[in-house]
Amino acid sequence: MNRTRGGDLLAVLVGIGLGAYLLLRFAYSDLPALAPIAPVPLAALAGAELVLARRVRRVIRRDPDVKPKAAIAIARQVALGKASALVGAGVAGAGLAMVAHVLPDAGRVSVARSDAVIAGLAAVAGVLLCVAGLALERAGIAPTRREPQTRPEPH
Repeated sequence: MNRTRGGDLLAVLVGIGLGAYLLLRFAYSDLPALAPIAPVPLAALAGAELVLARRVRRVIRRDPDVKPKAAIAIARQVALGKASALVGAGVAGAGLAMVAHVLPDAGRVSVARSDAVIAGLAAVAGVLLCVAGLALERAGIAPTRREPQTRPEPH
């Protein structure tokens, strides 16, 4: 599995954002108002993943104060981090699309104002989840040990 690159995350953010914006242009009036609690689970997951990333990093670096973990458990947590980074980028894109769509009406329509605030918080929670996912993914990668560079002797 390759590391998640910034370009991958940007593609997800822009792709989901554009798709969500187009969907909102045609179907916003048919959608219910966003629930105020919507960003909370994402932010909580981001916090949990940051804690997990710290623990995984300590296990990988063989901190004597940390109980070792099975390699498969570390691999699963790295996969969780990768998935969370991608989901976070998608949520951030969708949240930004919602903000862009409802912001012009936010001064006149209270539902649009509420949706703009909640979508903005969801976008922030998506970015936090993306960062936490990347931290968890990177934490599971063993640090490389540099070996001394030796040149082959000419024959």
